[in-house]
Amino acid sequence: MKKKLILAALCVLAIVAVIALTRLMMHAPAITVALQAGPAQPRVGAAEGGIDSAAIDAAVAYAGARNTHAMVIARGGHIVFEKYWDGFSADSAVRFDELSAVIAGVLLGTALNDRLILDIDMPLFRYLGDAAADAQTRTLRTLLTEWDAETLAEVLERVGGQPYQVLVAERLWKPLGNGDIAFAERKKEPRKGRADATCCIRARIGDWMRFGQLLARDGVFEANQYTPPGFVHAMLRSTRKDVPRGYFTRLDGAFATRDVAWVGGEDHQRMWLVPSLDLVILRVGGAAGSAGWDETLIPNSIIRGTRGWQPASSGEGADPKRFAPH
Repeated sequence: MKKKLILAALCVLAIVAVIALTRLMMHAPAITVALQAGPAQPRVGAAEGGIDSAAIDAAVAYAGARNTHAMVIARGGHIVFEKYWDGFSADSAVRFDELSAVIAGVLLGTALNDRLILDIDMPLFRYLGDAAADAQTRTLRTLLTEWDAETLAEVLERVGGQPYQVLVAERLWKPLGNGDIAFAERKKEPRKGRADATCCIRARIGDWMRFGQLLARDGVFEANQYTPPGFVHAMLRSTRKDVPRGYFTRLDGAFATRDVAWVGGEDHQRMWLVPSLDLVILRVGGAAGSAGWDETLIPNSIIRGTRGWQPASSGEGADPKRFAPH
C-alpha cells in the first residue's frame, strides 16, 4: 500500500513538472536584444518628491505582507522611493504581460511622430493588403480598442522595415537608456515564430519605471518627445462611453483621483499611472495568496499622500465623454 502511495505521488509530481515545463517553454523569453544600459535615474527623498512618508509606509506594509518583491515610486522624473524584498533590485529582470501590449501602442506613437504612419483611422488594407481580416473596414484605432497588439506589430514591422524586437529596441528602449529586453517567441499565428507583442516581455525593474514615466508624461522622457502630444494621454483614457479601458490600459477601480490608469500582469504585477500628479507606482511580486488583494490600497495611500492631490467631489466632471479621444 505504501509503495502504491509513493508511486502515485511520483506520478503527480511528474505531471506537475511537465505542466510547469510546458508553461515555461510557452512563455520563456527566446529573443533577447542586448543593450548597454545608461546611467541610473536620479534619486530624491520622498519629502523632496512631495510624498508623505507615512503614506508610503502604509503602502509598503500592505505590499510587504503580500508576497511583494519590489515597490518603486517615481515622480517628476525622479525615483522617490524603492523597496526590495527577496534579493530583488532595480536591475532584476521581470516579466510584465500587459505592459508588453502597451509597448506596441507607444511604438505606434513613435511611428506617428516620425510620420511613418499619418493617421490611425486609415483602413488596415493600406498597410497589410488583404492579409488582415476586414482590412477595408478595420483601422489602427480598431486594433487599439480591441487590444490586438499582434496585428499592430505586423503593421509596425511593415512600415518600419525591421523585426518587431529591433523596432522596440531602436525606437524606444535604447533612447530611454534602458538595458537588455527579452521577448517570447510567438507559438501561433499571427506572426508565428516572431517576437510576441502580446505578453511575456522581460526587462529590468528600473527600465519598466522609465517606460512608466514616459506614459505618465504623455510620451515625454527627459525632455524628449517620443509620440505626438496627446497620443499617450489618449491611451490612458476611456475609448468610449461606459468602457473602463484605454488603449491596452485599464481604468476600472475606485481610485482616489479620476485619471488613474493601470496595467496588470501575472500574480498581481501592477503599474499604476497618475498623470495629474506625475506619478508612477510599480508593484512586482507573486500572488497575494490568503492575505487577499485590494486593487486600490497601494495607489490610493500614495496618491492621498502626494502634494497637489485634491479629493474629487462625487459626480463632479464625471461625464465619460470628456475622456474619450474621439
